[in-house]
Amino acid sequence: MKLYDVKVQFLTYGDASDRNWENELPDIKILPIYERFNRPKSKILAFLQTLVIPWVFRNELRQTDLLKTNQIWGGWVAVLSKWIFRKPLLVRCGYEYHDFCQKQGASRIYLIIVYWMSKFIYQNADLIHVAAQNDKKIIHKIFKIDKRIINVRQNWINTDAFKPYPAVKKNRILFVGRLNQQKNISLLLNSISTTGIGLDIYGAGEEADKIVNISNKINVDVNFMGRATNDKMPEIYNQYPIYVLCSKYEGNPKTLLEAMSCECAVIGTEVPGIREIIIDGENGLLVPENVTSLNTAIRTLLADKTLRQKLGANAREYIMNNNSMDHAINKEYAVYKQLINH
Repeated sequence: MKLYDVKVQFLTYGDASDRNWENELPDIKILPIYERFNRPKSKILAFLQTLVIPWVFRNELRQTDLLKTNQIWGGWVAVLSKWIFRKPLLVRCGYEYHDFCQKQGASRIYLIIVYWMSKFIYQNADLIHVAAQNDKKIIHKIFKIDKRIINVRQNWINTDAFKPYPAVKKNRILFVGRLNQQKNISLLLNSISTTGIGLDIYGAGEEADKIVNISNKINVDVNFMGRATNDKMPEIYNQYPIYVLCSKYEGNPKTLLEAMSCECAVIGTEVPGIREIIIDGENGLLVPENVTSLNTAIRTLLADKTLRQKLGANAREYIMNNNSMDHAINKEYAVYKQLINH
């Protein structure tokens, strides 16, 4: 927020090593919690420790005009700070945590804890930012929060870095993300099994071995590329004509936005999070969550270069209009002024 001369203090759940970020982010003051606490081994002690964070960092928190938490887990620290120091609170979540926990099959006890924790934080927020329209509906319906304090703010993309440039395209499909149940990669593997097209996967996760076994069993051409640093990703996206994200559910998937910003032709499953971004036939293709539909979409794009170029150009335009960094900063600053002057 250097453009607007906004000073930021970032309270982290790390140790003194987090201060290394100050070299790259000179306008942000890093406040590592475990620089002042000993890191406990017990989760209960760790929770009790969080209850005194506002007091331990009271000098820094008193100086703030606005409190913001970027996730629900641990957000009670921001609520306590609001109570003690009487500051407005902006709550942001990249995805609705309770909803994700349900979809991931969390235990009933854990879901109860997450529900009441989330409700406590939402009820104490002066404003809530979510990344997807579906999350706004959930927070209003499940937690009975007034829609007027919930704003949709999609993830932003550095469009100066993530942009199209001339590159030799590989005759392969790209997937970027965690290798887990949510991403539904087995659907993608089965969908390309009869296309003769290869797949490159960037990412890691708990289902890596399972995905390798499936690809071997159905004899699909897959390269497991491992993780890549974010600064390398623009170059990677530009090497592929098609990017596929066939998740079972999403919040506001940043890899999809990055691929679109690089003018990839994208295919996504018609699920919450993805269908708020892809306009079928305009900036990408949306398909039901089944092998036949995804296979047809892949074949369609492989056979039609003109369509790929049209979808890619429209995808870039969508990102420039809705997800650019400048767009996000201007909106964020307007919210800061609104809350501070309220």
